Amino acid sequence: MKSTNTQPNEPLVAIWSRRGFLGAALALAAAAGAPGSVAGTQPIQGPYPGRSVSRGDPDYERWRTAMPWQLYKAPRYPDAIVRPDHAFQVQEVVRRARQQGRQITVKSGGHNVSEAFLRDGGVLLDLGELQALEMSADGRHAWVEPSLWSHGLLRGLENSGKTFPVSHCATVPMGGFLLGGGIGYNHDNWGGVACHNITSAQMVLASGEQVRVSPDHHPDLFWAVRGGGMGLPAVVTRLQLALYDAPQAVRECAAIFTIDQLEGALQVLGDWADSRPADTELMMLVAHNPMASPETPPEASKLAIVRAVTYGRDAESAEAIIGKLVSHPNVGKGPMPVLPKSTSLEQMAVDSVNPALGLGFGRYAVDTVWTNRLPEMADALRTQIRSAPSVKSHFVISPKVNRDLKDDAAFSILGQTFVGTYTVWDAAEHDEANFRWLAATSAALRPRAHGQYINEVDAFRDPTAPQRCFSAEAWKRLAAVRQHYDPDNLFKGWPGTATG
Repeated sequence: MKSTNTQPNEPLVAIWSRRGFLGAALALAAAAGAPGSVAGTQPIQGPYPGRSVSRGDPDYERWRTAMPWQLYKAPRYPDAIVRPDHAFQVQEVVRRARQQGRQITVKSGGHNVSEAFLRDGGVLLDLGELQALEMSADGRHAWVEPSLWSHGLLRGLENSGKTFPVSHCATVPMGGFLLGGGIGYNHDNWGGVACHNITSAQMVLASGEQVRVSPDHHPDLFWAVRGGGMGLPAVVTRLQLALYDAPQAVRECAAIFTIDQLEGALQVLGDWADSRPADTELMMLVAHNPMASPETPPEASKLAIVRAVTYGRDAESAEAIIGKLVSHPNVGKGPMPVLPKSTSLEQMAVDSVNPALGLGFGRYAVDTVWTNRLPEMADALRTQIRSAPSVKSHFVISPKVNRDLKDDAAFSILGQTFVGTYTVWDAAEHDEANFRWLAATSAALRPRAHGQYINEVDAFRDPTAPQRCFSAEAWKRLAAVRQHYDPDNLFKGWPGTATG
Protein backbone atom coordinates (compact mmCIF):
# COMPACT_ATOMS: atom_id res chain seq x y z
CA MET A 1 0.00 0.00 0.00
CA LYS A 2 1.21 3.47 -0.83
CA SER A 3 2.04 5.60 2.18
CA THR A 4 0.03 8.78 2.55
CA ASN A 5 2.82 10.79 4.13
CA THR A 6 6.25 10.20 5.59
CA GLN A 7 6.22 13.26 7.83
CA PRO A 8 5.74 13.00 11.61
CA ASN A 9 2.14 12.34 12.56
CA GLU A 10 1.86 14.98 15.28
CA PRO A 11 -1.07 16.86 13.63
CA LEU A 12 -3.03 13.62 13.51
CA VAL A 13 -2.50 12.29 17.01
CA ALA A 14 -3.23 15.71 18.54
CA ILE A 15 -6.81 15.95 17.22
CA TRP A 16 -8.45 14.94 20.44
CA SER A 17 -11.05 17.32 21.69
CA ARG A 18 -14.19 15.21 21.51
CA ARG A 19 -15.61 17.53 18.87
CA GLY A 20 -12.48 19.22 17.54
CA PHE A 21 -13.85 22.68 18.32
CA LEU A 22 -11.45 24.68 16.22
CA GLY A 23 -11.81 28.34 17.06
CA ALA A 24 -14.39 27.68 19.76
CA ALA A 25 -12.53 29.80 22.28
CA LEU A 26 -12.89 32.89 20.12
CA ALA A 27 -16.52 32.14 19.37
CA LEU A 28 -17.42 31.66 23.01
CA ALA A 29 -15.46 34.73 24.02
CA ALA A 30 -17.53 36.69 21.53
CA ALA A 31 -20.71 35.16 22.91
CA ALA A 32 -19.72 36.10 26.43
CA GLY A 33 -18.72 39.62 25.50
CA ALA A 34 -21.57 40.67 23.24
CA PRO A 35 -24.26 41.22 25.90
CA GLY A 36 -21.76 42.97 28.14
CA SER A 37 -21.39 45.76 25.62
CA VAL A 38 -25.11 46.60 25.61
CA ALA A 39 -26.44 49.13 28.09
CA GLY A 40 -29.95 50.31 28.79
CA THR A 41 -31.94 47.80 26.72
CA GLN A 42 -35.31 46.90 28.23
CA PRO A 43 -37.39 43.72 28.30
CA ILE A 44 -41.08 43.69 27.48
CA GLN A 45 -42.55 44.66 30.87
CA GLY A 46 -39.95 46.46 32.90
CA PRO A 47 -36.29 45.77 33.59
CA TYR A 48 -34.99 42.47 34.87
CA PRO A 49 -31.96 42.35 37.16
CA GLY A 50 -28.69 42.44 35.24
CA ARG A 51 -28.81 43.22 31.54
CA SER A 52 -31.53 42.32 29.11
CA VAL A 53 -32.86 42.82 25.63
CA SER A 54 -36.30 42.28 24.10
CA ARG A 55 -37.36 41.15 20.68
CA GLY A 56 -37.72 44.23 18.51
CA ASP A 57 -34.87 46.12 20.19
CA PRO A 58 -32.05 47.18 17.85
CA ASP A 59 -29.54 44.94 19.63
CA TYR A 60 -31.80 41.88 19.87
CA GLU A 61 -30.46 39.92 16.91
CA ARG A 62 -26.86 40.50 17.94
CA TRP A 63 -27.68 39.13 21.39
CA ARG A 64 -29.66 36.20 20.01
CA THR A 65 -26.96 35.07 17.60
CA ALA A 66 -24.32 35.43 20.32
CA MET A 67 -26.07 32.83 22.47
CA PRO A 68 -24.90 29.69 20.54
CA TRP A 69 -21.15 29.11 20.39
CA GLN A 70 -21.24 27.66 16.86
CA LEU A 71 -21.97 29.28 13.49
CA TYR A 72 -25.32 27.62 12.85
CA LYS A 73 -27.96 29.77 14.55
CA ALA A 74 -31.30 28.04 14.90
CA PRO A 75 -34.27 30.19 13.78
CA ARG A 76 -35.86 30.35 17.22
CA TYR A 77 -36.68 33.64 18.95
CA PRO A 78 -37.25 34.19 22.68
CA ASP A 79 -39.26 37.26 23.70
CA ALA A 80 -36.47 38.48 25.98
CA ILE A 81 -32.89 37.52 26.82
CA VAL A 82 -31.76 38.24 30.38
CA ARG A 83 -28.19 38.06 31.66
CA PRO A 84 -27.93 38.47 35.46
CA ASP A 85 -24.71 39.89 36.82
CA HIS A 86 -24.83 37.80 40.00
CA ALA A 87 -26.32 34.52 41.16
CA PHE A 88 -28.63 36.23 43.68
CA GLN A 89 -30.40 38.04 40.81
CA VAL A 90 -31.60 34.76 39.32
CA GLN A 91 -34.38 34.52 41.92
CA GLU A 92 -35.82 37.86 40.86
CA VAL A 93 -35.61 36.98 37.16
CA VAL A 94 -37.60 33.81 37.84
CA ARG A 95 -40.20 35.68 39.90
CA ARG A 96 -40.71 38.38 37.26
CA ALA A 97 -40.99 35.89 34.42
CA ARG A 98 -43.59 34.01 36.44
CA GLN A 99 -45.54 37.20 37.13
CA GLN A 100 -45.54 37.96 33.40
CA GLY A 101 -46.68 34.46 32.49
CA ARG A 102 -43.54 33.82 30.45
CA GLN A 103 -41.82 30.44 30.30
CA ILE A 104 -38.09 30.24 30.96
CA THR A 105 -35.25 28.41 29.26
CA VAL A 106 -31.80 28.36 30.83
CA LYS A 107 -28.41 28.71 29.14
CA SER A 108 -25.35 27.80 31.17
CA GLY A 109 -22.71 28.42 28.54
CA GLY A 110 -24.29 27.82 25.15
CA HIS A 111 -22.27 24.77 24.13
CA ASN A 112 -25.25 22.51 23.49
CA VAL A 113 -25.00 21.78 19.75
CA SER A 114 -28.78 21.63 19.26
CA GLU A 115 -29.06 25.03 21.00
CA ALA A 116 -31.64 23.58 23.39
CA PHE A 117 -31.75 26.83 25.35
CA LEU A 118 -32.92 28.81 22.30
CA ARG A 119 -36.72 28.61 22.04
CA ASP A 120 -39.55 30.64 20.58
CA GLY A 121 -41.19 32.96 23.07
CA GLY A 122 -40.58 33.27 26.78
CA VAL A 123 -37.43 34.38 28.58
CA LEU A 124 -33.97 33.05 27.84
CA LEU A 125 -32.06 33.20 31.13
CA ASP A 126 -28.37 33.45 30.24
CA LEU A 127 -26.06 32.51 33.14
CA GLY A 128 -22.91 33.54 31.28
CA GLU A 129 -21.68 35.81 34.09
CA LEU A 130 -21.73 33.03 36.69
CA GLN A 131 -18.17 31.70 36.48
CA ALA A 132 -16.92 31.56 40.08
CA LEU A 133 -14.84 28.76 41.62
CA GLU A 134 -14.48 28.22 45.36
CA MET A 135 -12.42 25.48 47.04
CA SER A 136 -13.61 23.83 50.24
CA ALA A 137 -11.53 24.22 53.38
CA ASP A 138 -10.46 20.58 53.28
CA GLY A 139 -9.43 20.81 49.60
CA ARG A 140 -11.52 17.78 48.65
CA HIS A 141 -14.41 19.64 47.03
CA ALA A 142 -15.02 22.70 44.89
CA TRP A 143 -18.08 24.86 44.31
CA VAL A 144 -18.42 25.93 40.68
CA GLU A 145 -20.87 28.25 38.98
CA PRO A 146 -22.42 26.93 35.75
CA SER A 147 -20.60 29.02 33.17
CA LEU A 148 -17.10 28.30 34.44
CA TRP A 149 -15.20 26.78 31.52
CA SER A 150 -13.61 23.36 31.84
CA HIS A 151 -10.23 24.98 31.34
CA GLY A 152 -11.06 27.51 34.05
CA LEU A 153 -11.66 24.71 36.53
CA LEU A 154 -8.41 22.97 35.55
CA ARG A 155 -6.46 26.19 35.98
CA GLY A 156 -8.18 26.95 39.27
CA LEU A 157 -7.17 23.55 40.64
CA GLU A 158 -3.62 23.41 39.30
CA ASN A 159 -1.91 24.40 42.57
CA SER A 160 -4.17 22.28 44.78
CA GLY A 161 -2.95 18.83 43.74
CA LYS A 162 -6.53 18.03 42.73
CA THR A 163 -8.34 17.70 39.43
CA PHE A 164 -11.73 16.83 37.92
CA PRO A 165 -12.96 14.96 34.81
CA VAL A 166 -13.69 18.11 32.84
CA SER A 167 -14.79 18.16 29.22
CA HIS A 168 -12.31 17.29 26.47
CA CYS A 169 -12.96 20.74 24.98
CA ALA A 170 -11.49 23.55 27.09
CA THR A 171 -14.34 25.98 26.39
CA VAL A 172 -17.25 23.76 27.49
CA PRO A 173 -18.87 25.34 30.58
CA MET A 174 -19.45 23.09 33.55
CA GLY A 175 -23.23 23.58 33.95
CA GLY A 176 -24.69 21.81 30.92
CA PHE A 177 -21.77 19.39 30.79
CA LEU A 178 -22.54 18.14 34.31
CA LEU A 179 -26.33 18.25 34.17
CA GLY A 180 -26.31 15.97 31.12
CA GLY A 181 -23.81 13.46 32.46
CA GLY A 182 -20.35 14.55 31.39
CA ILE A 183 -17.90 12.29 29.52
CA GLY A 184 -14.63 13.95 30.47
CA TYR A 185 -10.95 13.26 30.94
CA ASN A 186 -10.33 9.84 32.55
CA HIS A 187 -14.02 9.67 33.40
CA ASP A 188 -14.09 5.89 33.85
CA ASN A 189 -11.65 6.21 36.73
CA TRP A 190 -12.92 9.53 38.11
CA GLY A 191 -16.57 8.78 38.78
CA GLY A 192 -17.76 6.92 35.67
CA VAL A 193 -19.48 10.04 34.36
CA ALA A 194 -18.81 13.51 35.73
CA CYS A 195 -22.31 14.09 37.15
CA HIS A 196 -21.71 11.27 39.65
CA ASN A 197 -19.25 13.65 41.33
CA ILE A 198 -21.91 16.26 42.12
CA THR A 199 -22.28 16.16 45.90
CA SER A 200 -24.62 19.13 46.33
CA ALA A 201 -26.15 21.97 44.32
CA GLN A 202 -27.86 25.32 44.80
CA MET A 203 -30.99 25.80 42.72
CA VAL A 204 -33.74 28.36 42.17
CA LEU A 205 -37.17 26.80 41.98
CA ALA A 206 -40.15 27.93 39.90
CA SER A 207 -41.46 29.78 42.98
CA GLY A 208 -38.29 31.88 43.09
CA GLU A 209 -37.13 30.12 46.26
CA GLN A 210 -33.46 29.14 46.46
CA VAL A 211 -32.72 25.69 47.87
CA ARG A 212 -29.67 23.54 48.44
CA VAL A 213 -30.09 19.95 47.27
CA SER A 214 -28.15 16.92 48.45
CA PRO A 215 -28.86 13.28 49.31
CA ASP A 216 -30.52 14.56 52.52
CA HIS A 217 -32.24 17.70 51.22
CA HIS A 218 -34.66 17.52 48.29
CA PRO A 219 -33.21 14.12 47.31
CA ASP A 220 -35.46 13.91 44.24
CA LEU A 221 -33.98 17.16 42.88
CA PHE A 222 -30.49 15.94 43.77
CA TRP A 223 -31.22 12.78 41.77
CA ALA A 224 -32.45 14.87 38.81
CA VAL A 225 -29.47 17.23 38.82
CA ARG A 226 -27.14 14.27 38.33
CA GLY A 227 -27.84 13.69 34.64
CA GLY A 228 -31.37 15.04 34.11
CA GLY A 229 -30.20 17.35 31.34
CA MET A 230 -32.36 20.03 29.79
CA GLY A 231 -35.54 18.69 31.42
CA LEU A 232 -34.64 20.05 34.86
CA PRO A 233 -37.49 22.10 36.47
CA ALA A 234 -35.20 24.66 38.15
CA VAL A 235 -32.14 26.87 37.63
CA VAL A 236 -28.83 25.55 38.93
CA THR A 237 -26.64 28.39 40.17
CA ARG A 238 -23.84 26.43 41.92
CA LEU A 239 -22.57 22.85 41.98
CA GLN A 240 -20.39 21.19 44.61
CA LEU A 241 -17.99 18.67 43.11
CA ALA A 242 -15.84 15.88 44.57
CA LEU A 243 -12.23 16.22 43.41
CA TYR A 244 -9.53 13.67 42.57
CA ASP A 245 -5.79 13.55 43.07
CA ALA A 246 -4.11 15.08 40.03
CA PRO A 247 -2.03 12.68 37.93
CA GLN A 248 1.72 12.98 38.27
CA ALA A 249 2.45 11.78 34.73
CA VAL A 250 0.23 11.80 31.62
CA ARG A 251 1.35 9.67 28.68
CA GLU A 252 -0.41 9.01 25.37
CA CYS A 253 -0.08 6.91 22.27
CA ALA A 254 -2.03 6.54 19.03
CA ALA A 255 -2.31 3.89 16.36
CA ILE A 256 -3.30 5.15 12.90
CA PHE A 257 -5.16 3.02 10.36
CA THR A 258 -6.73 3.64 6.96
CA ILE A 259 -10.49 3.30 6.69
CA ASP A 260 -10.04 -0.04 4.92
CA GLN A 261 -8.30 -1.24 8.09
CA LEU A 262 -11.22 -0.21 10.31
CA GLU A 263 -11.85 -3.72 11.60
CA GLY A 264 -8.22 -3.94 12.70
CA ALA A 265 -8.52 -0.59 14.45
CA LEU A 266 -11.69 -1.72 16.22
CA GLN A 267 -9.88 -4.87 17.31
CA VAL A 268 -7.14 -2.78 18.90
CA LEU A 269 -9.69 -0.59 20.67
CA GLY A 270 -11.65 -3.60 21.91
CA ASP A 271 -8.59 -5.50 23.10
CA TRP A 272 -7.25 -2.43 24.87
CA ALA A 273 -10.60 -1.98 26.62
CA ASP A 274 -10.75 -5.66 27.58
CA SER A 275 -7.33 -5.38 29.21
CA ARG A 276 -8.74 -2.66 31.53
CA PRO A 277 -5.54 -0.59 31.76
CA ALA A 278 -5.35 1.35 35.02
CA ASP A 279 -6.17 5.08 34.95
CA THR A 280 -6.36 5.04 31.17
CA GLU A 281 -8.85 6.61 28.79
CA LEU A 282 -9.41 5.06 25.36
CA MET A 283 -10.85 6.70 22.27
CA MET A 284 -11.06 6.37 18.49
CA LEU A 285 -11.48 9.06 15.84
CA VAL A 286 -12.82 8.20 12.37
CA ALA A 287 -12.28 11.17 10.10
CA HIS A 288 -10.91 12.60 6.87
CA ASN A 289 -7.12 12.45 6.58
CA PRO A 290 -6.02 16.10 7.01
CA MET A 291 -2.78 15.29 5.15
CA ALA A 292 -4.59 13.84 2.13
CA SER A 293 -3.70 15.22 -1.30
CA PRO A 294 -4.93 14.45 -4.83
CA GLU A 295 -2.27 11.72 -4.96
CA THR A 296 -3.50 10.02 -1.78
CA PRO A 297 -5.11 6.63 -2.55
CA PRO A 298 -8.85 6.54 -1.77
CA GLU A 299 -8.44 3.98 1.00
CA ALA A 300 -6.08 6.37 2.85
CA SER A 301 -8.20 9.51 2.47
CA LYS A 302 -10.16 8.53 5.60
CA LEU A 303 -8.49 7.34 8.80
CA ALA A 304 -9.29 5.51 12.01
CA ILE A 305 -7.04 6.66 14.86
CA VAL A 306 -7.03 4.74 18.13
CA ARG A 307 -5.69 6.65 21.11
CA ALA A 308 -4.88 5.89 24.74
CA VAL A 309 -4.10 8.43 27.47
CA THR A 310 -2.79 7.20 30.82
CA TYR A 311 -3.12 9.43 33.89
CA GLY A 312 -0.42 7.86 36.03
CA ARG A 313 0.59 8.11 39.65
CA ASP A 314 4.18 8.34 38.41
CA ALA A 315 6.11 8.32 35.13
CA GLU A 316 7.27 4.71 35.46
CA SER A 317 3.79 3.24 35.86
CA ALA A 318 2.35 5.40 33.07
CA GLU A 319 5.09 4.41 30.64
CA ALA A 320 4.63 0.73 31.52
CA ILE A 321 0.91 0.91 30.66
CA ILE A 322 1.51 2.70 27.37
CA GLY A 323 4.29 0.26 26.48
CA LYS A 324 1.99 -2.69 26.97
CA LEU A 325 -0.73 -1.12 24.81
CA VAL A 326 1.56 -0.34 21.87
CA SER A 327 2.79 -3.93 21.87
CA HIS A 328 -0.55 -5.04 20.42
CA PRO A 329 0.18 -6.91 17.15
CA ASN A 330 -2.18 -4.73 15.09
CA VAL A 331 -0.69 -1.43 16.21
CA GLY A 332 2.14 -1.39 13.67
CA LYS A 333 0.01 -2.34 10.67
CA GLY A 334 -1.15 1.18 9.82
CA PRO A 335 0.49 3.59 7.37
CA MET A 336 2.20 5.76 10.01
CA PRO A 337 4.37 5.11 13.05
CA VAL A 338 3.04 5.29 16.59
CA LEU A 339 4.66 7.99 18.70
CA PRO A 340 4.14 7.56 22.46
CA LYS A 341 4.74 10.86 24.20
CA SER A 342 4.26 12.86 27.36
CA THR A 343 1.45 15.37 27.68
CA SER A 344 -0.59 17.02 30.47
CA LEU A 345 -4.16 18.00 31.24
CA GLU A 346 -3.24 21.60 30.51
CA GLN A 347 -1.64 20.75 27.17
CA MET A 348 -4.62 18.67 26.08
CA ALA A 349 -6.96 21.51 27.02
CA VAL A 350 -4.93 23.99 24.96
CA ASP A 351 -4.76 21.56 22.02
CA SER A 352 -8.54 21.16 22.05
CA VAL A 353 -8.98 24.73 20.77
CA ASN A 354 -5.76 25.00 18.73
CA PRO A 355 -6.64 25.93 15.11
CA ALA A 356 -3.67 23.92 13.85
CA LEU A 357 -4.88 20.69 15.44
CA GLY A 358 -8.68 20.65 15.30
CA LEU A 359 -11.27 19.35 12.89
CA GLY A 360 -12.50 22.77 11.96
CA PHE A 361 -14.82 25.36 13.43
CA GLY A 362 -18.07 26.08 11.65
CA ARG A 363 -21.67 24.92 11.63
CA TYR A 364 -22.30 21.84 13.75
CA ALA A 365 -24.87 19.10 14.20
CA VAL A 366 -24.55 16.00 16.34
CA ASP A 367 -26.15 12.71 17.28
CA THR A 368 -24.93 9.97 19.61
CA VAL A 369 -25.62 6.38 20.60
CA TRP A 370 -24.52 3.89 23.21
CA THR A 371 -23.87 0.46 21.76
CA ASN A 372 -22.94 -3.04 22.90
CA ARG A 373 -22.33 -4.09 19.29
CA LEU A 374 -19.56 -1.82 18.04
CA PRO A 375 -17.86 -4.34 15.67
CA GLU A 376 -21.17 -4.73 13.85
CA MET A 377 -21.15 -1.00 13.08
CA ALA A 378 -17.95 -1.14 11.04
CA ASP A 379 -19.61 -1.21 7.61
CA ALA A 380 -22.01 1.61 8.49
CA LEU A 381 -19.20 3.77 9.92
CA ARG A 382 -17.05 3.25 6.83
CA THR A 383 -19.91 3.88 4.38
CA GLN A 384 -21.11 6.99 6.16
CA ILE A 385 -17.71 8.66 6.60
CA ARG A 386 -17.03 8.12 2.91
CA SER A 387 -20.36 9.71 1.98
CA ALA A 388 -20.10 12.71 4.34
CA PRO A 389 -20.74 15.96 2.44
CA SER A 390 -18.09 17.75 4.54
CA VAL A 391 -14.49 16.63 5.15
CA LYS A 392 -14.79 18.03 8.68
CA SER A 393 -17.41 15.48 9.71
CA HIS A 394 -16.22 12.69 11.98
CA PHE A 395 -17.03 9.97 14.53
CA VAL A 396 -15.73 9.84 18.09
CA ILE A 397 -15.85 6.36 19.64
CA SER A 398 -15.11 5.79 23.32
CA PRO A 399 -15.38 2.44 25.14
CA LYS A 400 -16.71 2.51 28.69
CA VAL A 401 -14.65 0.36 31.04
CA ASN A 402 -16.57 1.52 34.14
CA ARG A 403 -20.28 1.08 33.42
CA ASP A 404 -21.54 1.45 36.99
CA LEU A 405 -24.69 3.54 37.30
CA LYS A 406 -25.62 5.30 40.53
CA ASP A 407 -29.04 4.78 42.09
CA ASP A 408 -29.16 8.47 43.08
CA ALA A 409 -28.62 9.79 39.55
CA ALA A 410 -31.01 10.40 36.66
CA PHE A 411 -28.21 9.39 34.32
CA SER A 412 -29.43 5.87 33.65
CA ILE A 413 -28.35 4.60 30.22
CA LEU A 414 -24.86 3.35 29.37
CA GLY A 415 -23.52 0.93 26.82
CA GLN A 416 -20.17 -0.69 26.27
CA THR A 417 -19.21 2.09 23.83
CA PHE A 418 -20.14 5.70 23.12
CA VAL A 419 -20.38 6.62 19.43
CA GLY A 420 -20.72 10.30 18.56
CA THR A 421 -21.49 11.51 15.04
CA TYR A 422 -20.43 15.10 14.36
CA THR A 423 -21.07 16.85 11.09
CA VAL A 424 -19.24 20.14 10.61
CA TRP A 425 -19.49 22.44 7.62
CA ASP A 426 -18.94 26.03 6.59
CA ALA A 427 -21.72 27.51 4.43
CA ALA A 428 -25.44 27.93 5.08
CA GLU A 429 -26.29 26.52 1.65
CA HIS A 430 -24.93 23.18 2.83
CA ASP A 431 -27.16 23.00 5.92
CA GLU A 432 -29.73 20.57 4.62
CA ALA A 433 -27.18 18.25 3.00
CA ASN A 434 -25.39 17.88 6.31
CA PHE A 435 -28.57 17.47 8.35
CA ARG A 436 -29.71 14.78 5.90
CA TRP A 437 -26.37 12.98 6.21
CA LEU A 438 -26.62 13.08 10.00
CA ALA A 439 -30.16 11.66 9.92
CA ALA A 440 -29.10 8.89 7.53
CA THR A 441 -26.10 8.05 9.71
CA SER A 442 -28.25 7.91 12.83
CA ALA A 443 -30.68 5.59 11.07
CA ALA A 444 -27.79 3.33 10.05
CA LEU A 445 -26.35 3.11 13.58
CA ARG A 446 -29.49 3.01 15.70
CA PRO A 447 -30.46 -0.65 15.04
CA ARG A 448 -27.31 -1.63 16.96
CA ALA A 449 -27.74 1.02 19.65
CA HIS A 450 -28.46 0.59 23.32
CA GLY A 451 -29.67 4.15 23.96
CA GLN A 452 -28.43 7.72 23.51
CA TYR A 453 -26.55 10.44 25.44
CA ILE A 454 -28.70 13.39 26.48
CA ASN A 455 -25.95 16.02 26.19
CA GLU A 456 -25.55 15.35 22.47
CA VAL A 457 -28.89 14.71 20.81
CA ASP A 458 -31.11 17.12 18.87
CA ALA A 459 -34.62 16.89 20.28
CA PHE A 460 -35.87 19.55 17.88
CA ARG A 461 -35.21 17.33 14.87
CA ASP A 462 -36.00 14.11 16.73
CA PRO A 463 -38.38 14.65 19.70
CA THR A 464 -38.18 10.94 20.53
CA ALA A 465 -34.45 11.17 21.31
CA PRO A 466 -34.58 12.35 24.97
CA GLN A 467 -36.62 9.36 26.09
CA ARG A 468 -33.97 7.00 24.65
CA CYS A 469 -31.40 8.66 26.93
CA PHE A 470 -32.99 7.37 30.13
CA SER A 471 -34.27 4.12 31.54
CA ALA A 472 -38.06 3.78 31.53
CA GLU A 473 -38.09 4.22 35.31
CA ALA A 474 -35.90 7.33 35.21
CA TRP A 475 -37.96 8.90 32.41
CA LYS A 476 -41.13 8.44 34.46
CA ARG A 477 -39.45 9.80 37.59
CA LEU A 478 -38.17 12.91 35.76
CA ALA A 479 -41.74 13.68 34.73
CA ALA A 480 -42.86 13.30 38.35
CA VAL A 481 -40.11 15.62 39.59
CA ARG A 482 -41.15 18.23 37.03
CA GLN A 483 -44.78 17.95 38.04
CA HIS A 484 -43.95 18.29 41.73
CA TYR A 485 -41.57 21.27 41.51
CA ASP A 486 -42.99 23.03 38.45
CA PRO A 487 -46.69 22.13 38.07
CA ASP A 488 -47.34 25.26 35.98
CA ASN A 489 -44.53 24.43 33.54
CA LEU A 490 -42.62 27.67 34.07
CA PHE A 491 -39.43 26.01 32.83
CA LYS A 492 -39.64 24.65 29.32
CA GLY A 493 -38.94 20.95 29.12
CA TRP A 494 -37.92 18.62 26.33
CA PRO A 495 -38.47 20.02 22.82
CA GLY A 496 -41.35 18.31 21.05
CA THR A 497 -43.10 17.22 24.28
CA ALA A 498 -46.05 18.72 26.17
CA THR A 499 -43.66 20.56 28.50
CA GLY A 500 -41.41 21.83 25.72
